[in-house]
Amino acid sequence: MTRLVTVGLSICAFTIGAFASAADIKETVRLTITGPMLARPLLVTDTSVLELSNVFAGAFIGGPASAPDDTATRYEIVFDIQTASGVKADAYAVTFAKSRWTNETWIYLPGRGDVAYRRNISTIMREGQDGTWHHASDAWADAIRSRLP
Repeated sequence: MTRLVTVGLSICAFTIGAFASAADIKETVRLTITGPMLARPLLVTDTSVLELSNVFAGAFIGGPASAPDDTATRYEIVFDIQTASGVKADAYAVTFAKSRWTNETWIYLPGRGDVAYRRNISTIMREGQDGTWHHASDAWADAIRSRLP
């Protein structure tokens, strides 16, 4: 009987700890964009963009899409997030692609075998979405596009 209570308390403590950790993560505090035509990384700290970039809300991810063709310009966007213990740098990353001829934009969420996958799943897993292309949400795409050359 004592053993059952100990196991039950351990599970309860683990569950509370897991919820406390998730609650500690507050917001995205910086985006770093790298890619072609950028002489150096572009740092985005504008709160209006960061509010659209919350890693856990995922509002920047639109519906599923086919991969863009090779003429689309690709950028890596890395998210830094605020936690109770400080800023977690490089917490999440996506590939952002934009058409040269239209306003169409896409996001690739790294999957197994991609360099950024392990980094991303240490922050959040998106079951059935990791490793696939999506359209970027309209508001987020506009905010990112406006900062690119």
